[in-house]
Amino acid sequence: FESDGMKKYMKELKPDRFDDLIAMNALYRPGPIAYIPNFIARKHGTEEIKYDLPEVEEYLGETYGITVYQEQVMLLSQKLGNFTKGDADVLRKAMGKKQIEVLNKMKVKFMEGGASNGHDTKILEKIWTDWEAFAQYAFNKSHSTCYAFVAYQTAFLKAHYTSEYMAGVLTSQLGNIDKITFFMEECKLLGLNVKGPDINESYKRFSVNKKKEIRFGLGGIKGSGDAAIDAIIEERDKNGPFSDIFDFVTRVNLRTVNKKTLESLTYAGAFDCFDDIHRAVYFHETEGSTFIEKLIRYANKIAEDKASAQNSLFGGFETNSGFDIQKPKSENIEQWGDIEKLKYEKEVVGFYISGHPLDQFSIEMSLCRPLDQLFEPDNVNREFIVGGVISSVQQKQSKNGNPFGIFKIEDYTSSLEIMLFGKDYVEFSNYLGL
Repeated sequence: FESDGMKKYMKELKPDRFDDLIAMNALYRPGPIAYIPNFIARKHGTEEIKYDLPEVEEYLGETYGITVYQEQVMLLSQKLGNFTKGDADVLRKAMGKKQIEVLNKMKVKFMEGGASNGHDTKILEKIWTDWEAFAQYAFNKSHSTCYAFVAYQTAFLKAHYTSEYMAGVLTSQLGNIDKITFFMEECKLLGLNVKGPDINESYKRFSVNKKKEIRFGLGGIKGSGDAAIDAIIEERDKNGPFSDIFDFVTRVNLRTVNKKTLESLTYAGAFDCFDDIHRAVYFHETEGSTFIEKLIRYANKIAEDKASAQNSLFGGFETNSGFDIQKPKSENIEQWGDIEKLKYEKEVVGFYISGHPLDQFSIEMSLCRPLDQLFEPDNVNREFIVGGVISSVQQKQSKNGNPFGIFKIEDYTSSLEIMLFGKDYVEFSNYLGL
């Protein structure tokens, strides 16, 4: 029930019973979708409910005289044409698989059975024609009921436990970048704040914090590793939040939470809660080492010192042990700009978390057509201004030896590959760094 078309029809229908949901789920597919406006009008009494024969009301009354389900065809074929249950099932299969020869034989049987029951052959002919047009797309009511029930349950959760529900939906789509992006936009529309990963608040998957904000899961960060994330969460749950980056590296097992993990967590912004050190500092190199490498050496020295104290006969009396190891100093350097910060976020997460590179061009982007709307039928042969971030560029050579370029442009909604040949390539390739 989440597509734009279905939401439009649902608002018009104003369902007030579970049967309405079952019917809409079955109708919203090629073929039967044409009957939705009639279904809505008949429910609200603005269109007369008509039955081809009085006898069909028994099975079509619940759907306002419109054939919606395969079961309705099967039941009516028995009532009108004297089909057996076996015949009705053969009819269902033949209609679904478009078995013309079988349908022709079944039609003769239906017409003969209907005539023997005193029904007008012209009306029987119309009913059969309607069935043929409809039934190849018809849905099984029992299946539709199951889908509608799940949709009803999830709609209830989305309405009453919005943060928790959307966190669950996002978790279920980990690894599917397009879906994650789609549902994060849905969160924005719902007024939910989706925040980046936080080493003191995030769990493995998407979760909800005390402020009802959705926290990005540490397990969604590339290069972090399940064992490392499990170890971090276990330590935090057991001994409390990490007070700073030094407390963090000395409490976790650095054989599990290795350099690669620390780099990925930093790129994703998981250490931003330690606001005394910004992301650029961790990768700044002095004396041949980055700050992350210095942190690792510091933590290893602390661990060695603790082990040495424990192994010493007089270890219990060495009160200064571990306290004379100097913490590495963080350099006072310039922070990354938004573009650089977001670039690294996308590398380790797959999409932008804390913002979007286009946010600073909001006025310009308001003049552009969203990329996901370009190929709608109404936009054929029309000109539009588009805007976005160029995320990849390739230079290639055609069979006749002429160079051409391919670049991908991304906006808030989608991405698009554009190819430059001939004059366009000569004129614009410099802008792409080719």
